[in-house]
Amino acid sequence: MKKTILILFANIFALTAVAQNEGRLGIFTTIGKTTLLNKDDKAFGDYLPTFKPGLGVSAGYHYTLFKAVPMGITAMVSYNQAGQNYFGEYQDSTSYYAYTRLNYLRIGGALQFGTNIRRQVSVAFTVGANYGMLTNYQDRYELNRYNNDRFIVDIKNSDVSYYDTAHTKAALSDPLYNKTDLNVFGTLGLDILITRELVFGFGARMDMGMSGVENTDKINLITETDPPVSNAYQAFTNVKVKYRGPVDPLVKRAKTTNQSVGI
Repeated sequence: MKKTILILFANIFALTAVAQNEGRLGIFTTIGKTTLLNKDDKAFGDYLPTFKPGLGVSAGYHYTLFKAVPMGITAMVSYNQAGQNYFGEYQDSTSYYAYTRLNYLRIGGALQFGTNIRRQVSVAFTVGANYGMLTNYQDRYELNRYNNDRFIVDIKNSDVSYYDTAHTKAALSDPLYNKTDLNVFGTLGLDILITRELVFGFGARMDMGMSGVENTDKINLITETDPPVSNAYQAFTNVKVKYRGPVDPLVKRAKTTNQSVGI
């Protein structure tokens, strides 16, 4: 059995060696409709359309397997923005507007399949995964009262600002969002040879988050007073629907994941 496997791999490498090989370096940009997908939030209907960009570099190696099947292996690094916009009305006729901004540095890899990459136009289908590291985030909530006064909670990383009758500053003991994220993605598009050395490609892309983005650990809020006061932060992870109470430490909230569909 071991000899058979070795012979099989030797034949694959031999066929690859005589087939058409090509390396590619690239720059890519994305724009997508992003969603912090939570089935409870989505069912309630407070979501607003949210679009975010991305920018990255890639390095790939393409070859023809068995002299017939074009394939490619690509590594990529990108900076991606994600998040969600919200708007809702309460029973007492007040309303709110809120948004979440999540920025990630993502490192990933992908496999590409399609038609002959040296044709003038070729079809490319890519599947891959990436590992994201949260670089910074913002979570902002604005409550509009009857007399047009606003109550605002603005969280930037661990810094918190409350705007009401007075301006209060505080800090979180832990971030609201997890530091890492795992995504899988797929693309379907076309590669166009501009010159022998220059390729332009475009396509549709879908990203699916595999891990939760909300930090469900206990978080304390520490006010900037003398002396500082520490209280349990009433996080949205303790409500069934985000930005809608009452807060319940025993609530079972659905997992929230990053999702994106774009080009």
